Amino acid sequence: MSMLNIGMSGLTSSMAALNATSNNVANAMVPGYSRQQVMMSSVGGGIYGSGAGVQVDGVRRISDQYEVAQLWNTTSGVGYARVTNSYYSQVEQIFGSKGNNISYGLDQLFASLNSSLEQPSDIAYRQGALSEAKAMGQRFNSISHSLNSQLSQIEGQIGASAKEINSQLESIAKFNQEIQRSGTDIPASLLDARDAAIDDLAQLVDIRVTEESNGMVNISLAQGQPLLSGTTASTLEVKPDPSNPALSTVTIKFGDSSFPLDENVGGSLGAMLDYRDNSLLESMAFNDELAMTFADEFNAILAGGTDLNGGTDLNGGTPTQDLFTYDPNNPAGSIKVTEGFTAEMLAFGQGDGPGDNSNLKELIELANTEFTFGSIDVTTSMGDAYSSMVGKLGSESRQAQVSEDTAISLQMEAQAQWASTSGVNMDEEAVNLIIYQQSYQANAKVIATADQLFQTIVNI
Repeated sequence: MSMLNIGMSGLTSSMAALNATSNNVANAMVPGYSRQQVMMSSVGGGIYGSGAGVQVDGVRRISDQYEVAQLWNTTSGVGYARVTNSYYSQVEQIFGSKGNNISYGLDQLFASLNSSLEQPSDIAYRQGALSEAKAMGQRFNSISHSLNSQLSQIEGQIGASAKEINSQLESIAKFNQEIQRSGTDIPASLLDARDAAIDDLAQLVDIRVTEESNGMVNISLAQGQPLLSGTTASTLEVKPDPSNPALSTVTIKFGDSSFPLDENVGGSLGAMLDYRDNSLLESMAFNDELAMTFADEFNAILAGGTDLNGGTDLNGGTPTQDLFTYDPNNPAGSIKVTEGFTAEMLAFGQGDGPGDNSNLKELIELANTEFTFGSIDVTTSMGDAYSSMVGKLGSESRQAQVSEDTAISLQMEAQAQWASTSGVNMDEEAVNLIIYQQSYQANAKVIATADQLFQTIVNI
């Protein structure tokens, strides 16, 4: 091969390398971009097999699929931990705020009842106790409203997540189709785009990805349910739970098969299902149970007493009115002081005259009475039960924060490992630019020298 052709091959190869390096630099800040490298080889020639130039064999995308899979796995972990921490932080504030705190409200109510012991007929003291009773109803109502709002938020996010998962699966299926059409010459940008879409999917659910020999990928959940096979994608369906229409169920539809999903699906969707079906429903059940216990116990004791108007359930007299009313289907959300109930109706006595406070003492004793709360499996007083619930949620919230920090740390480590292999190192690319530029200039000089030699020979 002539000196001119050798120089031209070097010039072409250097330009290809410069273009690849420039492309790396331009895309260095693009998330998920895998750096590219020009593959070159020597062209054999001459009677002694000496090199006769260089040729470009192609552009290689630098990617380690094991590191990519680790990155997807940690992305799912962060998605799960971040959502869990968010919801636990919210519910901890719901139960822990002073305005909602049932333990504090009980202390205030029993303190006002204690103030009435010396003068049980005093309207001012009675009015104070009635005001605290109304405040207690509002505390239960507020917690119930906040928990129901959180449930509505979760249900909305479950539906939105299912739509997003369906959209991502369709996108990945289209990428598979384009890769299939590309044959053996698959554009690196297409593979990067597909990996980015898979990473978005991994945040929503925990996935397993397998690559076929033709470059297409198949995706399943960690539990084995199929999400994508080649160009065929599954569909997630969200429908009301027949046993509890307030909750939704999520099902995978793949061809004629369907698979129900639960919290084991992982990712942010799994976190929502896990929190909803366990902690949130437990919190709602406890709030309802505590509200019913509180109302029923107060009403029962007051029913055995005498109010200032002579109302009594004793000896077949005029029955006293219940202090609290509630809807059994929504106890905490509906509990309130009975409409029209006045301070005079508080049955503090038991028929022994104006100074009688015997029934009031029984009301006050409720502060120390122990009850069994099946929703959280404890037997204790109402105030201590609430404090136990607040402590439990606080502990779970702190653990959720630690889990999120750990998940983020693992993701950062996986990201660093991926970047060491596939990421763009600006210092390295700067050196490559200099090397390839000098190579280009050197090959240009080879061509110029060959031209000078040719002109010299022609002139001779």
